[in-house]
Amino acid sequence: MTPVAGLPWGSFDLPLRLPVGRIVITGLSAGQHDALRHSYSAYVDTIDSDSPVVDNGVECRAYRLGEAIGLPAEALTRDGQYAPLTIAGPDGVDLTGLNFLARVPLEPFREPGRLGVAEPWDLAEPVVIENFLRVFTAHHALRRGGVVLHSAGLVVEGRAYLFAGRSGAGKTTLTRKGHQAGAVVLSDDLNLVLAGDVGYDAHAVPFTGEFGRTLAQVAGPAAYPVAGVILLERGEVLGVEPVSDSAAVARLLVACPFVNMESAVSAALFDVLSALAARVPVVALRCRREDDFDAIMTAVTDALGPGVAG
Repeated sequence: MTPVAGLPWGSFDLPLRLPVGRIVITGLSAGQHDALRHSYSAYVDTIDSDSPVVDNGVECRAYRLGEAIGLPAEALTRDGQYAPLTIAGPDGVDLTGLNFLARVPLEPFREPGRLGVAEPWDLAEPVVIENFLRVFTAHHALRRGGVVLHSAGLVVEGRAYLFAGRSGAGKTTLTRKGHQAGAVVLSDDLNLVLAGDVGYDAHAVPFTGEFGRTLAQVAGPAAYPVAGVILLERGEVLGVEPVSDSAAVARLLVACPFVNMESAVSAALFDVLSALAARVPVVALRCRREDDFDAIMTAVTDALGPGVAG
């Protein structure tokens, strides 16, 4: 039988518990279900959805596309990086990728989300499912007063240090140094920050950069208190400088992918970053490729002030 466009791939469901909420991917084939369950085992929600205490969350329906998207790669590239096309509205975000179409659902959840691919194996590929989850997380984080930051997230002595910077600023190099020095790596690419009981927390998320894919999963807390946000720059001499709240907000706006180009949420993003900069210390770090990780962390913790190092 020829597959029919618009219909589900199968009858399997996979509930995922993300830091920003629960999402249930429905309409999966057995193979898609098993592949996603294996890739996101740490996030699979095993609680009975009929329990009265469970947030049933958001549904995303997997379905068949009639044919491949066929867009040229140039149409999906921004600043040299792959970037699916997005259109945000009050109820959802429409995505067009290299080989998928999707709608990321937002509150008040008036309709399910959708994730369509032309070939069954495409759905579990990182270029598809991770782009969907990144956009979902970024928009839902914003609605909870948090952000997804383009940054390297390193945990030292139980506290998270988020090194935010453009591509080429040295995030992956710093991540490698930190990992070799014994730091826990949250991600060398994207990190989720949400308001906690005291200050802000950095949460583990099911997507990362290329360095992160080489790491074994490290057992530990799902979230760590944020000690500070460090704006990472290349420099000739190791040094850390204070940053005003207004300058911090301007710099961090650039580091918030998936939402910083959407006019519909620009005011909310500005408010969230203003609150973050007012409660979490933000400094600028200039360093060289050859600088030692311990020397970098000493300079950073000295600049962030008392109470951060311990």
